[in-house]
Amino acid sequence: MFNPKPFVTASLALAALAPLAQAANTSTSIGFAGALPDLKSVGLETRHVYDYTFSSAPTDWKIASGVWEMTNRWSCSPGWSWFGGRSDETAAIWNKRKLAGDQSAQVYFAFKMGMTGVASWPEYPCDAALTILGDGKNLGSGYTFIAGADDNTRSILMKNGVIVASSSAPEAIMPRLTDGNPGNDAMHRRWWFSRVDKVGSKISCYLDDKLVLTYDDKTPISSGQTAVWTYNNGLMLARVQLYYQQEIRPVYTKTIIAKAPPKSVPTPAKVRSKTAPRLAKALK
Repeated sequence: MFNPKPFVTASLALAALAPLAQAANTSTSIGFAGALPDLKSVGLETRHVYDYTFSSAPTDWKIASGVWEMTNRWSCSPGWSWFGGRSDETAAIWNKRKLAGDQSAQVYFAFKMGMTGVASWPEYPCDAALTILGDGKNLGSGYTFIAGADDNTRSILMKNGVIVASSSAPEAIMPRLTDGNPGNDAMHRRWWFSRVDKVGSKISCYLDDKLVLTYDDKTPISSGQTAVWTYNNGLMLARVQLYYQQEIRPVYTKTIIAKAPPKSVPTPAKVRSKTAPRLAKALK
């Protein structure tokens, strides 16, 4: 008789492994042996991360300025579309969730074609900005990492609108157009990866997984919201991931005001008189 082995879920496996991991003070992992499951049908869920691929309505995001919509990246091949924003001035979008403590914001982005007005330079790589711990309204709040700032001459990190770190190293800037078009793979088809980490008092900024800026803040910002934005350009977003230690959820209260009791109408006094019936009739 066939005796199938009991199915073990990941949660049960973690529960069994947790005491061992705590005793060894090491991280926990789960491995497979023998026949592997169909990984295409495996779903993984975890807390303390928001993962946006914009395959559905971006209800967690709020447009601050510019035009944000599903739009084609390449005018030469309009069938390929992603969620993106553009403007002749500032195009910014805020995440509605307020995060606190240690966190990491990670963005996979590209530049929209046709924003330069110059046919030989279809994209212009500059001013790809990522803000964390902002106030949800002012882009000059929080920590802001701008890749390709100042006409793509450097990358900068700002705290509340003041530059606290900058770099013009090759890994801190994107392809320059001064020597001509860098080619399709270096620009036209390329996706970039931007990341800002806050761990304790240390802020770290990465471009394509290369550490380009760090800053040790003696008075770190404790909580705030995340924004993605650019200036006089167009950004295409393939994915945004927000890892966080805590989330501050709004507390909604409903105040019910009791209705005032209806005003009582005094009942007129009845006057009765056996000796003066006409007087009683007059006073009714």
